[in-house]
This record gives sequence, structure tokens and C-alpha cells, in this order.
Amino acid sequence: MRVLFTAGPFFGHVNTLLPLALAAARSGHEVRFATGADFAGHVSERGLTCWEVGPTADEAGMPTSLAFFRHTGQQRAANLLTFTDRWRPDLVISEELEFGGVVAAARNATPLLVHGLGIDAAGDDEAFASEVNRLGATLGLPHLLDVYRTSTRLSVCPPSLRPSRLRDRELMSVRPALGEPAPGERLPTALANLPYETSIHLTLGTVFHQRRPGLLAEAIAGLRELAANIIVTVGPGVDPASFGPQPPNVVIERYLPHALVLPHCMLVVSQGGAGIVLGALAHGLPQLVMPQGADQFDNGAAVQKAGVGLVIDSTEQSSPAITNAVERLLREPGFAVAARAVRDEIQAMPTPSDVIGSVTGSGRSPVRSAIVPTSAGDPIERERLRVTEAARRSVQQ
Repeated sequence: MRVLFTAGPFFGHVNTLLPLALAAARSGHEVRFATGADFAGHVSERGLTCWEVGPTADEAGMPTSLAFFRHTGQQRAANLLTFTDRWRPDLVISEELEFGGVVAAARNATPLLVHGLGIDAAGDDEAFASEVNRLGATLGLPHLLDVYRTSTRLSVCPPSLRPSRLRDRELMSVRPALGEPAPGERLPTALANLPYETSIHLTLGTVFHQRRPGLLAEAIAGLRELAANIIVTVGPGVDPASFGPQPPNVVIERYLPHALVLPHCMLVVSQGGAGIVLGALAHGLPQLVMPQGADQFDNGAAVQKAGVGLVIDSTEQSSPAITNAVERLLREPGFAVAARAVRDEIQAMPTPSDVIGSVTGSGRSPVRSAIVPTSAGDPIERERLRVTEAARRSVQQ
């Protein structure tokens, strides 16, 4: 089967889809991964064929409104259709804020799966629907919103963190990504020389890390006085040397894969992006969230409600407040206990390989496999039939 994956050019978007794409390739499917040229190496290093489509992250700029996703999706679609007109996918899997793949699926009547990026689900409010409708009208695809909304949804959110309005919605679960490293990728040697047993990962992500200048420096200044190692990632385009000389317990890097760094940590301090929030929970780590924008405020609220961490809002984000919150998270065991409970819940979610086997029907077309009889007691087979029925309806439209 030919499976096309599409994602916007951001680490949190590309990395969320990579495990599923790799699982599809390992299962013997033909896989193409479409994203910005700046992530072509990140994708190809993992053995996948990358199609360079649409603007890079620098060209697109920071998302400031829902219109951003319409504009960039239209640009990606223009490039993407030149590829799909020649290489006809049997299935499109697109992350929920990337509309180039949705356009390709709608234009070619290809079954579509929409891969969620975090705790909440995009596309439910009227402002979002308006942008998708505008894109469909511009491209002569008036049914684009219907295609998007009736597609099968993959959710990376563990059930206990899922918003109440989504708990009764039909969502297919897939275990969240952990930032899978490329073959041969290793942690910097400086981490091996850190002096303390306790390590804290500090990051403001790769998109909103410059939203509030000086905050990361404030956090470093407060945390480096603790008897703990502080492993900092500052995001692309930021020079680690710009933070000046640091004591031996502080290491500053541009980017580190979660799968490599988080197993060495006891705590995470972040902006609350979905990738780092779910990555920390997948390792059973409590966390401090300092929201900067987008879905981070909702993610922080979910973290605090679940008892797995604390939130500092924008009016209180200072060195003393950060240090006090981290000391509390390390001192009170209830946060770690709750985080480990969510970790166990994540480990019980279907793996990417489980999901690929389900949605592809072991290599059969998902449309044709809808008529294959099955046992009602097989949960994976039930999930597959639900997906294939949705795919059949999508094609009939």
C-alpha cells in the first residue's frame, strides 16, 4: 500500500507523525513523508523518502492566527499535488493542522486519517471551520471541511487527560511519539560529566522559545543554584553561547531528542507544548509548565488537573517562582506518583505498529477490507473495520 504522511515544518508536528510513518515502512508499505525542505534531512536520516513541499519554518514565520494554517496549507497543497498526481497514495495521514494533505485526499478521493498533535483536538470551533471552508472555496473543493471532519481521528492523548467534551467522541488511540532519534544519534558527551544524580530538562520548545525574551535565562539563573543538573535546549536559531558562562551542572544545547534525554531526567520544565508534555508523561516525569501561546495554556491546565505537575502563568514567571515550583515538585512525591500512573496508561495505548496494521488491513486496501468478515471479539479488528468504513464513506463523497 502507498501511504502518504504530511506535516508542517515544526519538530512537534513532524516528530508526532514519524513513529507511525516508520511503522508503516517497517511493515512493508511504500511511504512518502511531505514537509518543509528544512526537515528533509530530519526525515531522510530515518530512512524515509521526503517530499519537500511548501514553506520552511523560517519562511512561514510564527503561527499567530488560524489563517496561518490556511495560507501555509494552500502553499503545501500546490507543491504536494504535483507529487500525488504521479504517485497516487492509497491512504493519506495528515497532522491536524496541515491542510495540504487534506486537499490532496479530497481532490483524489483518497481515504484520510487525521493525526492529532496533543491533548485537545483542532477543528471543532467555528473560526477553524471558517478557515477550512475558505481554503476549500479558493481551491474549488467545497466539501473540504466535510472531508476533514468525517475522517478517522488518531489521538495521542491518554484517556485520563482527554478533555471531557472529547471523551465520548470516536477517536482511535495511538501511543504518543517520543522524538525518535536518527540512527547513530547520541547525546553530547558533556552530559556524561554532569555532577549530580538528579537532572532537570529545561526547554521553551522550538517555536515559541523567543515569545518572551529573557525567560529562559531567568529560568537557568534560578535553577542552576539547585543541587541538580540542568539540561537546557534553546531551539533552532539560538546560540547556546549567548547565555554566557555556566557552572558545571548546566549544559545548553539547541535540540535534543526526547527519547534520548528524558530517560536521564527526574523533572521537566517547559512551555507546555504537546510534544514535551506527553513525552515527559510517557517517561513518568512530573513537570512545571510555563505557557507561552497556542495550546500550551490548555495543556498546562490538563497537567495541573491530573496532578502530574504545576503551572506558572505569564504574570508570575520569574526566577524565584520557577525555583520554588521546581523544589515543590521534587519534594512532594504525589506529583511523580500521578505522572507514573499516566505513564502506565500511555504504555497500554496501541503502538504505531498496532495502528498501522489496523488501518491498512495487513496490506489490503482499507476500502476493500471493509467487507471482510471478522470476529466481533477482536478489538484491533473492530478498530480496523471502523476506520475502513470511514474511509469508504470518504471515497463515496
